[in-house]
Amino acid sequence: MSAKVGDLVKWYELYADDTIVKDAGTGIVMKIKNMNYYGGDGTHKNKLYDVYRFKHGDTHSFIDYNIEALTERYK
Repeated sequence: MSAKVGDLVKWYELYADDTIVKDAGTGIVMKIKNMNYYGGDGTHKNKLYDVYRFKHGDTHSFIDYNIEALTERYK
């Protein structure tokens, strides 16, 4: 997933086993952080997206595989 700040997304909050969806909804990407989870080689392996959740009226962080784009960006 390669969303940009301002993109509309669908987010998924999962239980600890990563197979059962606890909550889901739509939101807008507010901030993107590069994360280096796998070793110290300096490359960014994952992105963490701060998403404003319309359903809850708050901001929550999601790993890149827990969101999906709702709109395509126009070129």
